[in-house]
Amino acid sequence: MSANPTKIRGRVLLISAPWPLFNRPSLPLGALKAYLSATIPHLKTEACHLFLQVANALGYTEYQGVSRRVWRAEAVFSALLYPERADQAESLYTGTLKRGHSAPADFQRLVQQVKNVIDDWIGRVDWSALNLVGFSISFCQVTASLYLISRIKAIRPSLPVVVGGSSFSGERSTGLLKVFPHIDYLVVGEGERPLAALLQHLIAPPPRTLANLPQGVLTQDTRVGEGVPFCQLSRLDRLPVPDYDDYFEILAGFSAERRFFATLPVEASRGCWWRRQDTRGRFRGCAFCNLNLQWQGYRTKRPNQVIREVDHLVQRHQVLSLTFADNAFPINHAGSIFDGVRGLGLDLSIFTELRANTSPALLRTMKQAGVDTIQVGIEALSTPLLAKMNKGVRTIDNLSLMKHCESLSIVNASNLMLHFPDSDDTDVNDTLHALDFARWYRPLKTVSFWLGLESPVHRFARRFHIQSVFNHPNLKKLFPESVAAGVRFMIQGYRGDRKRQQKSWRSVEMKMRQWQKEYACMQRQTRGKPALSFRDGGLFLLIDQHFPDQATERHRLTGISAELYRYCHIPRPLVQVADAFAAHRPEQIRAFFQSMIKKRLMFAEDDCYLSLAVPVSLTR
Repeated sequence: MSANPTKIRGRVLLISAPWPLFNRPSLPLGALKAYLSATIPHLKTEACHLFLQVANALGYTEYQGVSRRVWRAEAVFSALLYPERADQAESLYTGTLKRGHSAPADFQRLVQQVKNVIDDWIGRVDWSALNLVGFSISFCQVTASLYLISRIKAIRPSLPVVVGGSSFSGERSTGLLKVFPHIDYLVVGEGERPLAALLQHLIAPPPRTLANLPQGVLTQDTRVGEGVPFCQLSRLDRLPVPDYDDYFEILAGFSAERRFFATLPVEASRGCWWRRQDTRGRFRGCAFCNLNLQWQGYRTKRPNQVIREVDHLVQRHQVLSLTFADNAFPINHAGSIFDGVRGLGLDLSIFTELRANTSPALLRTMKQAGVDTIQVGIEALSTPLLAKMNKGVRTIDNLSLMKHCESLSIVNASNLMLHFPDSDDTDVNDTLHALDFARWYRPLKTVSFWLGLESPVHRFARRFHIQSVFNHPNLKKLFPESVAAGVRFMIQGYRGDRKRQQKSWRSVEMKMRQWQKEYACMQRQTRGKPALSFRDGGLFLLIDQHFPDQATERHRLTGISAELYRYCHIPRPLVQVADAFAAHRPEQIRAFFQSMIKKRLMFAEDDCYLSLAVPVSLTR
């Protein structure tokens, strides 16, 4: 950047369109605004959380009902973008509605309500005063952003428009510029440096040419060769605290009954540190994941920086709910971060994502800091299937994590993925077996596999018994055929063994529904306490094992049996147990473990053993 950023003056509007979660500000907008304000101080940057205004107009329950399904959300603005095709968008929308949904059933009324909000907002913006409009586009925001861009360009065709975000960060996303000529610039990858450089390119005298565009910024005329040129920060430790003031200004303007206590997004890292190579050396990380296309490598903030950001955001906005937006929380710094957050002395409610091999000690530290909800990359309860997914954990590790969440009263909001291509009857049977032992823990949510653009499964489709990949058929209901063929959407369609997968996994689906009902029943019986727990009497243990609508079974373990059960509070291989209890033969130890397994008090995998009961002392 050759221009002096202190001399650049102008006005930029950053927009986050519907349909993100309404109760939290946009982290991309907050981060970009703070960065631009710090690096180009005389530039006026505004961040418009337009989705919040739409949520207020529709009602939060109705908005949430729309935003929970990608195709449902995208259909709304498709009807506005292509009114002559509104009937196809409506058929896509109504096809997503199920009994008990909270989304509005009257599609045409919904579309008109949304349009009224957009019309009002567009009329209140002084478009002539802007030097650039930017859109951060993620899931559920594609058609909304494209519609808004078309409206803005109709008012001021010469106003430069730039888009970026996770929906258009892969190498195949450059086709967007061909089919949507209203978009002038596409930022591929992380946005801070390319956006700041683009502004200097456009605003700073003398006028520049397209030939010297900043790295990471593409136009319709850009020729992309091998790989897309990223331009990201080498370190995150100098990033300013995200600026969410615009979001809270909108919220403060609502009527009293429409205001709520928001959740603050915080980021401790970018990218994913889980990069282990798969067994054939073809790819790294989880096979189904395409969430890190906008990053190159893995970078973290320093613990003190994260702690300061938490303190600053909480005090500035006077809310106590936080969500860490990391795709993979920095496990090496987690202890220091949460010790420091706990040291702030705040009664926080924190959500974060973790891997299943997170230690019980770290979970306790997190709980003490305020972590009350986590999402773990469980995905499967079959070790061979976990290997196909390249998760790097076993079923017994997943059950251990579920158990420790139960013991600490941490809500485990994790998923069980069904219909993964290349899964077989062994994977299904392993899952059914594991569910017999998981029944005392909070049920997982079932999700069906979807093919992500540029994920390893997408790139190595044949290896996963996928015959062909193509744009998802629903795109033809959202866009004209010429456009649908030119846009590489993040959700892809495919041909393979889908029907066989759906048939094979029906037994698991049935058992998962049963798990939900039985867990709810047992929670009523125990008044919210764990359904499988033990009290420690020193020389003995008393185990309470609840069953739905049945009498509680009680077990007493004494002497060496109690010691062995305590010792296996985490997965222990038999050789390790035998070393720790050398006075007892391995055959005797195994025989005891087998008796516990028959009673569903322990779980075994490849001669590795885990006690399933939760210590009452941790639940008090």
